[in-house]
Formats: sequence, C-alpha cells, structure tokens
Amino acid sequence: MFRFLPLNAIKPSGWLRTQMVRDLEHGFVGRLDELVPDLIQNDDIYGADRLTKAARTKELGVVAKEAQWEVQFLWWNSETQSNWLDGMLRTALLLNHPLFLEKARTHIERLLATQDTDGYLGIYAPDLRFNFTGENGELWAQASLFRVLLGWYEATKDERALVAVRRAVDVTMHAYPLGQSHPFDVKDDFAGVGHGLVFTDVLDRLYQLTDDKQYLAYARWLYEEYSRQPLSQDDIQLSHLLDPDYRFKAHGVHTYEHFRSLLTASTIADDSLLNSALTAALAKLEICLTPSGAPIGDEFIAGREADASETGYEYCSIHELLDTYTHLLQKTGDVHWADRAEWLFFNAAQGARHPFEPSIAYLKTDNSFSMTGSLHPNDPQDEQNPQIRYKYSPAHQDVAVCCIPNAGRIAPYYVKSMWMRSEDGFVKALYGASEFQTEINGVNIKITETSSYPFDTNINFQVDVSEPIEFTISFRKPEWSKQFKLTGVDDFSVQGNLIQVRKNWQTGDQLSLCFEAQVQIQQWRDESIIRYGALLFCLPLDGDFSPGREYASGFRDAYYTLASSSDLSLR
Repeated sequence: MFRFLPLNAIKPSGWLRTQMVRDLEHGFVGRLDELVPDLIQNDDIYGADRLTKAARTKELGVVAKEAQWEVQFLWWNSETQSNWLDGMLRTALLLNHPLFLEKARTHIERLLATQDTDGYLGIYAPDLRFNFTGENGELWAQASLFRVLLGWYEATKDERALVAVRRAVDVTMHAYPLGQSHPFDVKDDFAGVGHGLVFTDVLDRLYQLTDDKQYLAYARWLYEEYSRQPLSQDDIQLSHLLDPDYRFKAHGVHTYEHFRSLLTASTIADDSLLNSALTAALAKLEICLTPSGAPIGDEFIAGREADASETGYEYCSIHELLDTYTHLLQKTGDVHWADRAEWLFFNAAQGARHPFEPSIAYLKTDNSFSMTGSLHPNDPQDEQNPQIRYKYSPAHQDVAVCCIPNAGRIAPYYVKSMWMRSEDGFVKALYGASEFQTEINGVNIKITETSSYPFDTNINFQVDVSEPIEFTISFRKPEWSKQFKLTGVDDFSVQGNLIQVRKNWQTGDQLSLCFEAQVQIQQWRDESIIRYGALLFCLPLDGDFSPGREYASGFRDAYYTLASSSDLSLR
C-alpha cells in the first residue's frame, strides 16, 4: 500500500507541461467560464442561487427535450462549476501560474463565504437540503466541491479550506447518521443520486489527510447503503458483482467512478465478501475495454463487449477510470494499475483531444471514421434525444458540459500520481518529465526526471538533497518491457515489477533508466493492434472539415467526414 503525496509535490515539465500551459492559457481549462457564462458566471448555485422548492428548471442550452430525467438539470451546474474549477485550480497550482492562481483564489474565497453558520456547504436552501424522496444532487454537489477545496488545501496549506470541508462533512454525517438513515432510498433516481456515492472520494482523502477513521467507517457504510437500494446506477452493488452472469449495464461514468467507493470500503477491513466483489468487478471490467484502454460509455454500457469501431466512450469515463486506476495503485501497491493508467492516459485521453484546436470529443471510438454527431453519418436520429456527441467541441453545451471539465482534470490527476510514498521511500509509479520535491525528517529532497516519455524510453533522474540521507527509490518496470538498463548506481534489486535502489543519496546523484521496447503486433478480438511501449499506433485518415457553433474566437465545434482520398490500408 502506498500513499498519495500532497498535490503540489510533483510539477510537470516537458511536453505535458507545454500541453497543460496551452490548455490553461488558450483552452477550455482556463476559459470555460467565458464560453458558457450562464452555467458558471451567472449561476451562484452554491450561494445566492441555491435551489429551493420553488425551483422548477434551468436553461442549460441542451438539445434534448424535457423528459422524466430533466429534474437533474437543477443540479447540473454544480457539477460543471466544481469539476471545471477542480481542473483549472489544480492545473494553475501545478504550473504555478500567477494569473490563474489569482483566478482560483478568487473562486475559493467566494465559495468559502457561502458556508452557513452551521457548517453547511452545498446547493440547497434549508427547505430542501437532506430532505429528498427522488432525484437530487445533494451528496454529488458536495463531493465535487469538496474535492476542489481539499486540492487547494493540499497545495497552499490554507487551513480554512480543510476546516470548511470537515465542518461541512460533519453536517452531512449528522443529517444522514451512520446506521440510522438511508440517503439512497429514493424513487425515480437518475444521475445525481448515483454520483453522490463518490462522496467517498472526499471521505477517503480526509482520512489520508487527518488519520481520522470515522471518515472510513462512514465511507464503508455509504457503499453498503448504496448496495441495499434499487437504483438506476447499480452496477457496483454487491449483489450484482457476486453474480457471475451479471454484466455491467449502467451509465459508464457512474460504474467506473463507483469502483473507488467499493475499493475504499474493501480496504477498511479484511472483508472477504467485499474483496471478492472487488475481484469480480475488475474481472467484469475487462470486456468493457477498447484497445486504447478506454471503457464503454456511450453513454450506457448495456451489457456489451467493447468494439474498436462500434462502442464509444465518454471523456468523463476516461477520467474516472484513470482516477480509479491510480487509487487501485495506491491502495493495493500493485504497479499493474500504473501500467493501466499510463496506457489509458497516453492513448485514449490524448486520442480524444482535437490535435490542434482547443476541443475534445464527448464520445469517441478507437477506429474513428467520422465525427458528425452520430456514430455513423447516416444513422437514424431520435428527435427527442438526438445523438450529437461524436464531434469536437470546447464545451458540448448542446449535450452537457460535463466531459470538458473532466478533460481539464485528467492531466493534473495523472501528475499527482507520478510519485507515491512507500514505507521506506518513494515509488516512481507513472513516468513523464517532472520535478518532485518533498522532505524526510526535515531533509529537503528534489528529484528531477528528464525524458520525452512515452515517445522515448530513456529516462534520466537527478537527486538533490539538503544533506545526505538514506532512502529507497522504487522504479516501476513497465509490463511491456522485458529488459532494462540502469546506470549511475552500483547496487539495486528487482522485486516483482519494482526496481529498488536504496542508498545514501548525495546532491547531484544521477541515474539513467532505459526500458527496452519493441514494435509489437498483438491480437485484439478478431483484429490486430500495433503498439510500442506505452503507445498504441494509429493510422491517420484524411477528413473533410465542417465548422459548427462558434463560442468565441478560436473556440468552435468541429465536424469531420472521411475524405474520399483516405487510404485505409496498412503497407
């Protein structure tokens, strides 16, 4: 079992830093609030515009007609705002960007000021909060906001943020007392109630920051309560996981984020039933993964097996699965999950970005022959709920502004997991150019990683310390590498897929790792894929471009059809 490090301990460099700077300064990560002002700037949903019993609807700009699930529109802006702020804030902190740090600080001050005297932080006025019989966003709106505040606390040590979250969580635990209430016992639930289970993310991180075990106990109870109720987003319920014939069917994003709730519950104590459920869940996941590592999520899994051309995935699903992989790595100590995280980030996450415009695909397939809204250009459309997600957009406001905020979160969540704390030192879990700073017993430590990984598998490290100190650095040996070469140290050992170097480190110590990688052709179902190290090869296709909605100068929707000149053959 490893430990996450504070958010600002690891700073990106190289190509990833360049991408993050561009996304912040010239892309949706820094400017989404300007692109959809009615959803962010003009709706103080956590403050003056909290929801009351008088609230009926919100105009979000979506194309779908009103339906039974339209009540979710009431809480949507809390997700959009908090997830966008989470990505923007974490990116600004990791880049130490003065302009956007000030922007983040302004939002933090505003949000802290919305806390009621009793400690409540959320989107509901007193006449509604904690008093629901149907669809609601109570726990979800809190979870998405509290992740922001905890990230700010980790990086800045602003105690007000930690105190605010702890007070607010106390209010929620009092309103839904452990063993005496049923927060998921509602009728006609939809997305908000299901998302609320990831309140366990907050509880898990609070435990890691405070060592207060009441948070873990409450997290386990929340998972058990979720498993007892008939809910629409029920894939990770205990009974389904223990049924060998059950296949995932729910909304993909919910399923992949709920893995973390089960994981947290199962690691609290050695519970054979929960451990079996986690093992079963991970086994069921396998048939949902496309060659790029992306999980079915277009938007429901629907019991299908992944297909490289026919099953799409949401950008939200990519992010949530990556976050789940890094938690599996942290809680199990099994670096297999680091391999999974790298593969997902370098292939699916990068592949769903527009190659040169500030936009992403809401839905994407690995084999992508068009991006015209529907999966195939001539697919029949449901007039009540048209499929318009297969396109590039800086906002996707005509569907939902959910994938764009998560596309802003994924890079900082990858960076924060590059290094982890072990019992005797540190684990280099995810590779990529970066600078890692920490301390042990008052001794300052800086480890600089220089590389163009994953495009080059030669990686250089330099260790600088304020005084000589002994500790272990454990380097992950990727599963795709059969051999490696380590220079700069005399002694090392290999334990499983960890290359362990323990020594008395001096300032200026340098070492180099070279992982052997070969171009491989692998079978995937009835197809073949070509890979090199952590990269999946793709064949670029010529496309005919059509512009769509323009949100602001430089920010537009983009559609593509396959050009007649495209050659689909491999030579």
